Amino acid sequence: MFNLKNLFTRALLALMLLTGAGAALAGPTYHVTIDSTGYSGTGLLDFQFSTYVPSDDTAVFLSNFTGDYTDASGLAAGVLVGATDGFGYFAQTLNLGGRFGFDARFDSGAMSEGVALSVGLFSDELEQWLGTSGTIALIQLTPGEPSFVEVDTGFASASEVPEPATLASIMLGLTLMGSTLRARRKK
Repeated sequence: MFNLKNLFTRALLALMLLTGAGAALAGPTYHVTIDSTGYSGTGLLDFQFSTYVPSDDTAVFLSNFTGDYTDASGLAAGVLVGATDGFGYFAQTLNLGGRFGFDARFDSGAMSEGVALSVGLFSDELEQWLGTSGTIALIQLTPGEPSFVEVDTGFASASEVPEPATLASIMLGLTLMGSTLRARRKK
């Protein structure tokens, strides 16, 4: 006998498995927030991306920039910083005195070898790097080890962003479990 509800449930589960497969190709994403409220003038946000093994497919994608960046026209689409020769750099000028934010997504090549993203903040008015040793945030990923995230708490915070497909899969799983339990109770 043809059971439409059973077919719909299986099709929905297959769809969720397919949407989750695409997310598996991307590495983790971190949201970094920078607070420069105690400073004024212009400055520079400096990104340094490095890898232990140079590779063409190892990169970090910087996106979702928020804050008072100068000449931010190229930031809307995001910035891909590669490490073909082992190092990649990107710098963005900004107006200090507020909060800034961005997301850093490590692409699939980053998962095969160790990588690091270092973020520095320079004050033109003070003519110096702010934070501990000029680094306000450091994210290191090494295969087989937990992620290492270090921030200068006076300037920055960083947190991992959950993948949308992961959240959707959890919600679908809970929904399917609930409908299965409800169907068993009716019998």
